[in-house]
This record gives sequence, C-alpha cells and structure tokens, in this order.
Amino acid sequence: MGIADEAALYALGYWMHENHPTRIDGLCLNDIQKKTPCDECSAACPAGLSIHDAVPDWHGCTDCGLCVTACPAQAINASSAYGGRVEAVRASARGCIVFSCDRYGGGADVVTACLASLPWDELAALAFELPVVLKTSPCKTCPDESCVSRVKETIGKLRDFFGSEEFARRFFPRIPEYVKAERDRGEGSGAERRRTLASMADTVKKGAARLSRPDDAPRAARSRTLLLEAHLRTPAEKRIDLHWRTLIEDGACKGCGICVNMCPHGALSLAADGPEGRAVEGASGGGQDFDAESFRENADAEDAFDASCAQGIPRYLVHDASRCTQCGLCYMSCPQENLGGWDELVTKELPALHFNSIDVAMCEKCGRLFKAESGKTRCPACSRFRFAPR
Repeated sequence: MGIADEAALYALGYWMHENHPTRIDGLCLNDIQKKTPCDECSAACPAGLSIHDAVPDWHGCTDCGLCVTACPAQAINASSAYGGRVEAVRASARGCIVFSCDRYGGGADVVTACLASLPWDELAALAFELPVVLKTSPCKTCPDESCVSRVKETIGKLRDFFGSEEFARRFFPRIPEYVKAERDRGEGSGAERRRTLASMADTVKKGAARLSRPDDAPRAARSRTLLLEAHLRTPAEKRIDLHWRTLIEDGACKGCGICVNMCPHGALSLAADGPEGRAVEGASGGGQDFDAESFRENADAEDAFDASCAQGIPRYLVHDASRCTQCGLCYMSCPQENLGGWDELVTKELPALHFNSIDVAMCEKCGRLFKAESGKTRCPACSRFRFAPR
C-alpha cells in the first residue's frame, strides 16, 4: 500500500470518527495576542470545558458545536463527524435541507444540540444550492436565553448577507410547498446515493492532500471556505449581490502595518495600486485570479505588506471583507485607534475588496512610513534627533 493510500485511509478514519471540534492553530486570538485574553468558546460550552487554554481540553465534549459559533475569529472547526453528516445530507437532499435542534419533535435532515451551533456562513453556502429550512419553533420555549439570542443573531446575519428578498427565497421556517412532492418520494435515488459516495471520496482526497502538507496552516475556517467555494461555483452571470461588512479607516493611518500583520485571516493589506488597477498588490488573491485554494493558503499578511511596499508608498489600506470575521483584533492592535467602524460592501465579486485611501510618506532617514504632513520628510522619531552631516 502506497503512502497516498495510507493517507487516504487515515483521512477517512479521521473524517468518520473524530467527534469533537478542532481548534485551528494560528487563528485563535490567544495565539496572536496576550493583552486581552479571549474565553468566548469556553464560556459557551455547556460542559464547562477549558477550550481557550493553550491545549484545548476536549475530554467530556458532547460535540454540541456551540464553541464553533462562539469564537469571534472562527478559529474552531466543527467536528468531522458533524461535517460528514451535513455533507451526506447535502449530496442526497430531496428539494431542501431541514435543520432542527434535538428538542424538535418532527422530522429533520440534520439534528443538532442547538441551532445556535450552526455557522451562518455554512448555512449561506448550503443556501446557494438548496432551500434551507430552520425549525425555530422550539426556540419559543427554550430555557437558554443566550442560545435563543444567538439563533436570532445567526438569522440576522443571513438576512443582512443576502438581503431581505434573497433571504426570503432561500430560508424558510417550514418546508416550502414547491418541494413537498419531492420530499414525499421517500429515500433518495440511486443517482443521489452515488453523489453522496462521490462527495465522501472527495472529502477523503482533500483530507489526504492536507495530510501531505502538514505545515500548511489554513487561513480560514471550514464554514467560510464552504461559503466562498459555493459562491465561486456559481456562474458569473447568475451571481447575486452579497452584502459584506467592511472596515472603515478614520484617516489617521500612518502605514505602520501592525493591523496587517495581526489579522489572523490576512484580510488587511497595504497597497500601492488601487481599484483602478488590474491587480492590487498586497490584497488577497490578486485581482480576478482569486480561488478557494488561495483563500485557504494565501501568503502571510506580512509578506503581502512587504510586497505592496516594495512597489511604492502605499496609498490604500485594503480590506478583504470576504475573509474578515469581525474578530476585533485590528481594533485592539492599532496604535492610532484609527479603525473606526463597519460599513456595508455590496458586490458580486470575490475577493470582496474595499479600498480605504491613506496619505503616508516615507521617512528619508529610516525608511519608515508615517502620516504625511506638508513640508515634513522625516518621521516623528527621526525628527527628534539631529543627524551628523555625512
């Protein structure tokens, strides 16, 4: 048996049997900064596990998935067992996919501990292919108010992302009439079962590929990758406007690049070329050559920052809204407290780039960037010193 076959078998075993979420190295806020420790995942865990520690404690995990959606940086992937169930249902779906919590008394395709454990971007990805039914009736009598609030937040994100009209076409509280006949046919056809097996094989191949490159750290969670891949599979002429949240710069940017280097998803970059150019150096994916693989394994933000500056003084702070999870790390790290809030970016394109104009100059002495001021050629640090003539 060859190495590839062994890797495929290992991936299959992992995919079939791993029954707790996994934390993605390098995306957790606690891996990047220590000033403001984050314990959102542990706080959401009904079993009280210490998931935010340096080494997550999964002993006693019930695979409820609430930690997955609690993480602001999307640093926790749902378990492979959960992912396998959803993928199998998607591949053999009959007209729509029905989600419910385990308190729901009726039938559902995917039953979770709580609808709050469903990542909004994974639901959005599924809605590109099929109507999605969310059985929220048990929420009316749910004793856990925080979970009910999170379910409402998920639905709100989906409505904002698609827009009210498209949301109403894709998400339903009950099975739509126009798919009931297909649902009533019973079990999926042979073709549907073949699609399921093909999907399982594709999952194994992807797992084996990841095993062959263990040093390649992902820059996005599974749910966000699914969303981007679903949008990219849509023919250009059929793509719809999507509503992303994009970062706004307040005008005090001095081009230090700290936010660029701190962003765990590589969603920020400094660029010398703007939207009028055919390609933007330092922005994720580079113009129209973006694909899902580059989204997952893009070069480090620091390399992107260096590349943009190598071509000239940056004129833009570029935000890739399709990568961003609004984790807030850029806010915390900006020494100028310059990142001012969020705005809406409506586009059919990927990556979803927003260009914030900045006005910076390069110090004639040290070469650092600083906020441009009329008549000044040195940064504030160098301006405080007298340099001996050469």
